[in-house]
Amino acid sequence: MFYVGKPDTAPSGLVGANIIYESDIWPDGKDYGVLPDQATFDAIVRSHLTQPGPVVLDIEGLPLTGPPARVTARLTVLETLADWTRAVAPDRMVGYYGYHTLTDIAPAHEAAARQLAAHVEAFYPSMYTFDDDQSAWAAKAAAEVAEDRALGPGKPIFIYLWPQYHDKTARQYQYLDAQYWTFELQTARSLADGVVIWSPQRFDWDTASGWWSATQEFVRSLPAPSG
Repeated sequence: MFYVGKPDTAPSGLVGANIIYESDIWPDGKDYGVLPDQATFDAIVRSHLTQPGPVVLDIEGLPLTGPPARVTARLTVLETLADWTRAVAPDRMVGYYGYHTLTDIAPAHEAAARQLAAHVEAFYPSMYTFDDDQSAWAAKAAAEVAEDRALGPGKPIFIYLWPQYHDKTARQYQYLDAQYWTFELQTARSLADGVVIWSPQRFDWDTASGWWSATQEFVRSLPAPSG
């Protein structure tokens, strides 16, 4: 979470993740999609290893869609960046955020997605909130998780959640209430292996809706780690 004024959430049991955005790799979009120099990329990865949690590569402009030649070229870049990241951070769960790389894959490109899945250690599908239809939300989450389970059997799945309604919706940027947020957390727990709670930097830390208290209560309800 990048909320302005966010307190340290580690005492509440949350583990910080490391997100490498496409703008970190290709500043200002220059040479976007071209494989960068490995030494330069390795330095970018090292500079982002500030948290104890996983490493998520957030590259949203290279979906595995379109003509075969384009898919192949993009696949080469994505595979290579994943391999380089894993080499720099061998103790972290490296994977890709979002859509059309390892989620929402067209049947024609399933083979390419399966090939890319072999280069990551975890999946990070996005399940943000667009409306109040909880049944539809749960069904979509189940479909996303099933897709990733098929692409990489046995690999953990961490669902991206955002405590606010998505932009360009009827309730954009409003915070979810405690009940809805708890529903999403519990559904994610039943389907996946964990969640990434995300927010952009444009909003202040606001807990009035009860979502943060619900998060803390949810974490307290989890069984203690074994070992």
